[in-house]
Amino acid sequence: MPRILGLNIVGVLIASVAFYFVGFLLYGLLFADLWMSAQGIAEADFEGQNTGAYMAGGFLITALQVIGLGLTLGWRKAMDMGAAIRTAIILWAFFALPFSHYSYLYEPHHNPALLAIDAGHLLVGWVVSAIVLTLFK
Repeated sequence: MPRILGLNIVGVLIASVAFYFVGFLLYGLLFADLWMSAQGIAEADFEGQNTGAYMAGGFLITALQVIGLGLTLGWRKAMDMGAAIRTAIILWAFFALPFSHYSYLYEPHHNPALLAIDAGHLLVGWVVSAIVLTLFK
């Protein structure tokens, strides 16, 4: 099986798609109105914009996170499902959650709903990715 940085490339691609799908569910279906309201944007703000480029960029960012998670799982020798999930949660708690708080602290409106959606996306996305990567060792 082809590998990228020692990771199963099929696993990385499937985990990236799964993580991206989590984002679609959260931002596109479940919390779209709440997220847009919390950001202070309306659908009209997207008219005439090349959202395809944003989506491609978002997928690239997602894939980079999956690769980083996969490398960390390997370094920790977190090869079983439980260890992989615990590692993803620990990384989220000490990296993603603090990074998510930057926007919360420094934006003037300090919206807790926006923080919860953004941080929740990363938590679920990282856990799902860890599960997929474990299945494709």
